[in-house]
Amino acid sequence: MRLIGPYLFILIGVVIGILTTRLFSKNPLRYLPNIVMGVMGSFFGLFLRDIFDVTMGGKLLGALLAAGLGAALLTIIGNLLFERLFSNPDDAGQDHPPADN
Repeated sequence: MRLIGPYLFILIGVVIGILTTRLFSKNPLRYLPNIVMGVMGSFFGLFLRDIFDVTMGGKLLGALLAAGLGAALLTIIGNLLFERLFSNPDDAGQDHPPADN
C-alpha cells in the first residue's frame, strides 16, 4: 500500500478531473486545471480523513473513498467558483454562437 497508494490517489484525481471537465465544460483548455484540482483534492480528502480520524471500509477502501470524495468536491467547487467569477453575464443562457449579419 505504501508504494502503490499515492499512484492510486493520483489516478483517482486525474479521472475525477477529466469527468468534471466533461460535466461542466467541453473546452479542452479546462482539462489541465481540473486534473490538477482533482489530484490536489484527492490528497486533501486523505488529509481530512486523517485529521478527523474517520475509518470507513478498511484501510485501502477508506482511503480510496476519501480521495474520491475530496477530488470530486474540490473540482466541483472550483468549477462553480470559476464559472461564477469569470463568466460574462451578457452570455447567460446562450449556448450558440452569435449570428452573422
